[in-house]
This record gives sequence, structure tokens and C-alpha cells, in this order.
Amino acid sequence: MLGHDRIDAETYHRDIVPGLLIGEHGRRAEAGLSGLDPIGMRIGDGAWTYRPNGSRLRIVEGIDADAGCVIRLSPDAWTDLVTQLRTAAALAIAGDVRAERGGLVDLFRWEPALRALYQGIEIYLPHGTEVFDRQGRKVDPAAELTLDHSDRELAEHFTATGVMRVRGVFSAAEIATFEAEVDRLAAEARPDDDRSWWAERENGESVLCRIVYASERSAPIGALARDPRLVRLATLIHPDLAASTDRMEGISVLLKPPGRLKGLANIPWHTDCGLGGHHIMCPSVAIGIQLTGSSADNGFLEAIPGSHGRTCPQPRAEDLADLPYLAVPTDPGDVTVHMADVLHASPAPAGVGGRRTMYVTFHPPTLFEHVGPGEAVNDLIRSRTASELDAGLGR
Repeated sequence: MLGHDRIDAETYHRDIVPGLLIGEHGRRAEAGLSGLDPIGMRIGDGAWTYRPNGSRLRIVEGIDADAGCVIRLSPDAWTDLVTQLRTAAALAIAGDVRAERGGLVDLFRWEPALRALYQGIEIYLPHGTEVFDRQGRKVDPAAELTLDHSDRELAEHFTATGVMRVRGVFSAAEIATFEAEVDRLAAEARPDDDRSWWAERENGESVLCRIVYASERSAPIGALARDPRLVRLATLIHPDLAASTDRMEGISVLLKPPGRLKGLANIPWHTDCGLGGHHIMCPSVAIGIQLTGSSADNGFLEAIPGSHGRTCPQPRAEDLADLPYLAVPTDPGDVTVHMADVLHASPAPAGVGGRRTMYVTFHPPTLFEHVGPGEAVNDLIRSRTASELDAGLGR
């Protein structure tokens, strides 16, 4: 996987940060300061306090007494955070950041402002529920789209929203073939096979929640990487994207068991680059082939349209009424298409569960240059138990 030379924290804070604070990066960071308390960072032998100062971000050497949260990072871990090779969540899961005071949730809340400062990534703070395209025209994120729409129509919609549902892409016979392949792979899956994700029920029972690298063990599934319908949808905006079958977990299958589970069977608000590697992964496009269809009863995709290409703070349930929130119910044979960095979620089923969605992801050339066969950012997740994941994320 791609690495970086270590960045010296003292030199960076002395020579680089002052220029960032008075430039565009600093102005973008200011948008994410509302509601934040001062946070202290111990990096190697150095220490700094980041604090809102009115509408501006101020950074001072040392740990101020009023810093409610103080975190400790090694120089290598901080380098990964600054370069976005690994995010705060990835560092937490790996045990490479710890809170000496307060909790890691405070670091997670600071992360949009830190990304803006370090990398210049804009913070997405929409005003109201409407989404507009580049010409200022209102776009309906829930529009009924099909392959009969032109490339221009689909591309304009996808550019504005970063997420869309396309109806009736696969026939009932094709879905039946995929279902049979998933049944076979699920029966073969074992918790230690490195080709699956497992969650835990409250009684400690392991339950299968994802099959990865399905493209290695199923010819019909592997052929989806070259399916002209999927290639068309994936390359509407970025024509150089290509499907990965031998890395980044290949073609995977999401399974939605019912009930209260530990682990990542039900994934809260996130981006697919949420563990790191945004600069090599994005823009990527994930296409979800709906095997069972989806609803609130068995779980469906949720998204914040228009948040792609920016950092969108995680919304609370009460925030959704004031955001361009989209729930995406589907029928078997539909596909969902989303940019990897659009904020989205895979919530727990409200009822019996059982949703099955197969994901084919198309990546830019930079990913294939830096991520080799058999490697994936999610290896960090797959190597942890459900309890370890929950503990690392403070849940």
C-alpha cells in the first residue's frame, strides 16, 4: 500500500501551519468549527492545542488547561492523519491513537476541520433539503432513472447528486443466477477464511454479513466487471475508471441479518474512503446490484446527495429533516450507483432483514498503481473481531 515519508510535526506546525491558517485551507476549516471544544494533540515529544477563536482556528504550542480532549499519536500515525493515508477512524480501529483526556469521539468531530486545514477539502454544509446542478437547476435525487435515459441525462444527475437509483437493469433470470452463486459462497464461508466479514449477535453467535472477492470464485459474478451496462454507468463522469476484481475486496456481497448486532453488519454514516486513501481511491464509483430489493424492513441505502468531493459531518437523526437526505428503496434487478466519497449509510433493518446487494466498484488508475493484488483498505476491518471494532470506535 502507498506510504508517505514522515512529516516532522514541529517543523510542520512552525513553518507550514501559519500559512495554511491565513489561506484558503484556513477559511475552509472555519466552516467546521461550530460547536467544537479545544482539543490537544501530543505528537511524539511535541504538543499543540487546536481551538476555535471566534470564527477562526487558532493553534498554539502546548496543551491548554481547557482542552477537554487530549489525544496522543505517534509521529507516523500523525503523518497518516495529515496526508489522509489513514483517517481518525482507521487509527482508532488499529489502536494507533488514544485519548489521554476525553474521548476519541472528540477527534472524530474535529476531523472535518482538520481535513480542510491539512488537505484543503471543503466541508459540506447544505442550507436546506434541495440539490442543484451546475446550472443552478433543482435536481430530484429520488428521480426514477433507467438505462433508456441518455448518457447526458444520467451524467448530469450523477454529477449533482453523487448517488442514483437505476431501475430494471438486470432481468429476473440474471438475478436468480446471482442468488444461486451467493447461496453457494455463503454456505462455504467461515469466520477465518479471509474472504468474508462476520458480525456477532448479542449472545456471541457469529453471523455472516459480507462475502468479499466473490469475483474470484464465481464466473458469473466475475463477469460483472466487464458488463457493458455497469461500465456505462460507472464511467459517465470519469471514463478512466475500471472495476477491481483482485484487490479492494473485488466484487463483494452485502448481507443484512436481522437483529441487534456488534461489528459492521449495519454501517453508520460513512464514506467508502472513510478509513483513508481518499487521494488514491477517489473518484471511485460503487454499483450495488439489488438481489432481493431493499426497504426499511430489510435495510436500504441512505445518502446525503451532493456531499461527494467534500467532507460532510455525520448527521444526527434530528438533522435529516434539514438535509438533502435520500432513502433508496429498490426492487430486485435495480442498481444503486454512488460516488465513494458521498456520505451514505447502511442502517439496521427495521424488520426481518435479509437484504442482499452485490457491489462492483470501479476505481481510478491511481488506485491500481498503489494498491496491489490481494490488498484493500478494509483489510484493517476484516482482521478485527466485531467486539474489537466496536471498542476501537468507542461504541
